[in-house]
Amino acid sequence: MADTDEERERFVNREILRHGVMRAITCMRSGVVLDVDRAVMVTTVKGDNRSAYVLDGPAFDEVEPELRAKAAELSMDLEVIDGRKL
Repeated sequence: MADTDEERERFVNREILRHGVMRAITCMRSGVVLDVDRAVMVTTVKGDNRSAYVLDGPAFDEVEPELRAKAAELSMDLEVIDGRKL
C-alpha cells in the first residue's frame, strides 16, 4: 500500500473519486462517460451540508472559475479531487 502520508492521501482520494465515477457513470455537464484518470470530483461544503458532483476534466476546466467565484460568494468551501493529478 502506501508508505507516506502523501501516498495514503492520494490512494484514499483516488478511491473516493473511483466510487464517485462508478455512481455517476457520465459527466452531468458534457454527458461524456467518466474515467477515473480524467474525472474531477467537486464537493461544496457549507457547515454540515456537503454536495458532490463528478465532472469530466475538460468540463470542470470550463466551469472552474465560476464555481470558485460562486462558492466564495456563498461562503462555501470547495474541495476538488482531480484524477488528472493523482
